Amino acid sequence: MFILRGQRKIRIKRYTETQQCCPNCKTFDLQVDVYKDYFHLFFIPFFPTGVKSSSMYCYHCSSFVRIDSLQNEYEKKTRIPFWLYSGLILVGCLIVSIVVAVNINEKEERTFVQKPQVGDVYTIREDNDGKIRYYFLKISSIQGDSVFTLHSNLEYNKYISSPQSKDFFVEDEELAFTKAELLQMLDKGEINSVKR
Repeated sequence: MFILRGQRKIRIKRYTETQQCCPNCKTFDLQVDVYKDYFHLFFIPFFPTGVKSSSMYCYHCSSFVRIDSLQNEYEKKTRIPFWLYSGLILVGCLIVSIVVAVNINEKEERTFVQKPQVGDVYTIREDNDGKIRYYFLKISSIQGDSVFTLHSNLEYNKYISSPQSKDFFVEDEELAFTKAELLQMLDKGEINSVKR
């Protein structure tokens, strides 16, 4: 996979210094540029690296000037802009949105199991002696606290989100559960997902 990553230098602040004069043309018009290196991935800045650096030149005669004490002062007072952390902010937002989506999905599934409706389809994960299999249960009827389900025709060795076209629910294999049993199955991870 082709990944564009590396380090770049960027000017983070420009100052005009009017207290010091240019040694060449004696004008009081020095420009101070403060720079910072940053790490990027696909040209998105992730975080700053290294130390700040600066350059100073005369705006009038364009000659470069070096006054270490003055340049150090400008480097110290310059803050690193937050946008140099854009990549980390994006990754953080992505993680937060995934966590929120998972929590919303878990709450929604819990609500669906607590208040089942005819037609709901549960993806069941069953572990028998280390052999994991998946199948579907479809709610066919609800009578009081009892929930009656139909078992899918096929069973799968890996997780599958919805029944395949050749899969169907067997009408004469009705399984009964209480609502409390279904909640226990959800808490144990036996019910992997609920589709309504």
